[in-house]
Amino acid sequence: MNQIFVVCLTAFIVVSVVGCGAFGADDTPSVQVETVALRQQELSETVTAYGTVATSEESMADISFPHAGQITSLDVRAGQKVHTGEPLVTITADPATLQSYENALAALEFAKHDLARQENLLAQRIATNAQVAAAQKAATDATAALATERKLGNDQRIKVETAPFNGYVAQIMAAPGARLQANTTIMKLARSDQGLRIAAGLKLEDAGRIEPGMTAQITPILSSRSLPLQGTVRQISGTINATSKLIDAWIDVTQMAKLVPGTSVSVVIILSRHDGWVVPRNAVLRDDKGSYIFQVANGLAKRVDVKTGIETDQLTEVSTAFDPSLKVVASGNYELRDGMAVREASSATNP
Repeated sequence: MNQIFVVCLTAFIVVSVVGCGAFGADDTPSVQVETVALRQQELSETVTAYGTVATSEESMADISFPHAGQITSLDVRAGQKVHTGEPLVTITADPATLQSYENALAALEFAKHDLARQENLLAQRIATNAQVAAAQKAATDATAALATERKLGNDQRIKVETAPFNGYVAQIMAAPGARLQANTTIMKLARSDQGLRIAAGLKLEDAGRIEPGMTAQITPILSSRSLPLQGTVRQISGTINATSKLIDAWIDVTQMAKLVPGTSVSVVIILSRHDGWVVPRNAVLRDDKGSYIFQVANGLAKRVDVKTGIETDQLTEVSTAFDPSLKVVASGNYELRDGMAVREASSATNP
């Protein structure tokens, strides 16, 4: 009886031990993760700045009168679009200007009368050829003087200045009723088909890395435009702007007709381009030893220390001795330790 009991007890213990061993083998701790494949792509080192669409001085035209007068009316406002031939400003000529024309007209009439008189006297042998020649010269000079007065518009009591090209009023520098001296600038007119550029502000530490000729991408800030416009850095200021405390930079845009002066834009200036390995930003972890990623090899997490390079909103450039053929843990990596077992739930999409 005792022998039977001992045999049964021994068999029970053996079965229990075997059963417990099998349960432990199936219950190895593991972490569920999502992985992505390492990939290479072209990367750009960039500097971002902000600015506005401005008008270059080369595209500006000064609207002025060649003689003194008084502004009767301004027919446009600052910022207004204008077309060729459209009235801009009306001015009444100064009395002295009108008098100058009247004097020139009277001088010509006198010169003509004197020439006729000298020719009549010459026919009577009372005047000489020299006197007739002098009278002819006086008449010629008086004719030229009157033509100049008319060319200056001094024969017009009221003059309307019109737009010489399609554009917009960039600045108005005089008010209705103002009395002006000759050649005083009344307003500045800017062309709408050329001469616009981006005026952007650069941080001092960024300005030294940028050179004329570099490519730039311009995107209106308050716009649904998905693709940026292409541009080129034209010039960089050598001094700090007293107002913005930034370094001014001017960027030419190839499709400027699609922008409106005064538009706020973001400018991404491309410093350099190269090919590099990238992973999602959340795949890169950091501790007191530096940056690292986890790769999956034979179902186990493998810590790989990396150096990071260019970062975007979604991607981080990585380098050093990782295995490009192994996938990288993109999600669930915060729970991992080196050598820990992992279960790949699915492969995440590399942005």
